[in-house]
Amino acid sequence: MTDDDLTAAMRELNVTIGVCGSVSAVAVPHIALWLKGALGISKIHIVATASATRLIGLPILEASVDGQVATDWVTSSAGRTTHVTIAARSDVLIVLPATANFLGKVANGIADDLLTTTVLAVACPVVIVPVMNEVMWMKAAVQRNVVTLRADGYDVVEPKAGLSLATGTREVGSMGDFRPVILAALTKAVAGHGPQDNPTEQGE
Repeated sequence: MTDDDLTAAMRELNVTIGVCGSVSAVAVPHIALWLKGALGISKIHIVATASATRLIGLPILEASVDGQVATDWVTSSAGRTTHVTIAARSDVLIVLPATANFLGKVANGIADDLLTTTVLAVACPVVIVPVMNEVMWMKAAVQRNVVTLRADGYDVVEPKAGLSLATGTREVGSMGDFRPVILAALTKAVAGHGPQDNPTEQGE
């Protein structure tokens, strides 16, 4: 496949962005613009946790993508959309920003909201971009969860040093360079590692 063929194929992918409750959620509209502007991807959907929508308004998320923004079980049911239908249409799932709470849930198979249940339901490449303060990131429990997630096949982006909004100091925990990892996931999706055909929804 030539570079032009790869680029054209990427433009046809359905990308789902999972948004957790971190201040870095304000970066999501910019990430969506990067996907659309730099890569030409127009089929972008968002699954946001309840805490994420308290930090960044739903109208802002809706304005940043052309696809659907799903926030909770109520909107999911009202729109006849479930974690299974979201998973089935997703060629790549990007969780950005990912909190320590999210890492712990997925590493231990806990699915108690729309986003974590969707993560368990997808068969496509998943990129996880953690954002938290350095003390949290270095905790043994968080590091164990990251090791588990990587062993389970998730691509976890290593955080980088940045300015902490909470302390005003420079520390590890800011959003790492997710672009190469996302590009690799998109390439993998083009190669045929997308969602399963005709998934069967199981009881909760």
